[in-house]
Amino acid sequence: MAYEHKPNSGSVFGNKDKQADWHPDYRGDICLPDGAVHYLDMTMAKTAAGAVFYKLKIGKQKAAAAPVSQITGDEPLPF
Repeated sequence: MAYEHKPNSGSVFGNKDKQADWHPDYRGDICLPDGAVHYLDMTMAKTAAGAVFYKLKIGKQKAAAAPVSQITGDEPLPF
């Protein structure tokens, strides 16, 4: 079973498929507050003064978010 992020969290790893300078340095995914999981790219850059910063880009949704089931009180409890 694959690891699943909780809402408002994500992770990136070194981009082992990077073949050109414009490809991101790191790739991963992020889970938005609504539960939708999107691709995440991160690239290291420098300001004109030489300070290091990271640029982030959230890409397309990876998979449709599963609906959250709610207990209404009419059905038996799941335990």
